Amino acid sequence: MAAVLLDRDSRRRRPVDQRTRSSHCLTALAALVAVLASTGAHADGPGAADGTAPAIWRTRSASVNPTALPLRNQHYVTDGPRPGDVYTCDARMFQQTSAPGARLVGPWVNEAEATYDVTRKPVVGGRVSYRDARFAIGTTRASRVITGNGLPVHAPTGTFPVRANDPAHLYDPNPNQVTAQRISFTIPRHPVLAATPSCTYKEVGITIDGIQVHVPLDSTGRDELAYEIQDACTGSPQPGGAYHRHALSDCAPHVHDRVALVGYALDGFGIYSPYDAHSRELTSADLDACHGTTSRIPWEGKTVRMYHYVMTRDFPYTVACFRGTPTRNAFPPLPGAPPQR
Repeated sequence: MAAVLLDRDSRRRRPVDQRTRSSHCLTALAALVAVLASTGAHADGPGAADGTAPAIWRTRSASVNPTALPLRNQHYVTDGPRPGDVYTCDARMFQQTSAPGARLVGPWVNEAEATYDVTRKPVVGGRVSYRDARFAIGTTRASRVITGNGLPVHAPTGTFPVRANDPAHLYDPNPNQVTAQRISFTIPRHPVLAATPSCTYKEVGITIDGIQVHVPLDSTGRDELAYEIQDACTGSPQPGGAYHRHALSDCAPHVHDRVALVGYALDGFGIYSPYDAHSRELTSADLDACHGTTSRIPWEGKTVRMYHYVMTRDFPYTVACFRGTPTRNAFPPLPGAPPQR
């Protein structure tokens, strides 16, 4: 069976011959993406100056003004999907008033006008690479099999815990360290729309570079992208060490391409880049209450008309509810989070 090896440093693709044995007999069309790097994590460079501003967030387009992104605190519902809100299974996730997080409201946040200026927001500095990063996607006839250790395989993270001399520390002194996780779950290979949408917990999907995708609210219900500080790849670790993102990342493969697959939601549907076939940047106004749409997309080597989710620069940024049937408990539980049902 042919496989594709992703080179962590160059991001180039090169063909690799690989034989697999499976009692379930992986089909000839099954794609396996395997990333194996050698050992350990190491710092690539010193200082907060190494945190480069993520271009995908700061570039103005005809659709989005990054100096006045909508601020959406407490935008969640529990009784069914609603455009512009996260449909959550358990409101307690966003009512943990003593939970750690950003300790100061940054000057880029304008609560009176309910906007924030992402171009003024600092970025966590440092460059830490993970040579033991692992991530693979395989397929059986009915399932997509996802395994890995939660470490980024393409790009470094910032330095966590955030250093005291990093400007980000003033606002969000994230004390968590990025650590390996055990990730192993399956999602439908041929997802179908359910009769009714399903609610979400914290995790909603995974990008094709092996990073968890979370809903956009922090533990107190605030717009996490506005208040908390991420690194140049729009990521940060949570308690327990899981590195994750809530939205677009310059470091996710193909995120700048038109109608490009950048990840999978936990119900099996694809998560796509924010640009349509004509290079127009989509916003939440173009999408349904779950932050998705139906259009022609590339899917397993073909172009098909299919439902899919879209990452955008405006809230709720990514999956707000599930149009299919999600896999629950796909990732190690967040310490202190309510159990998933």
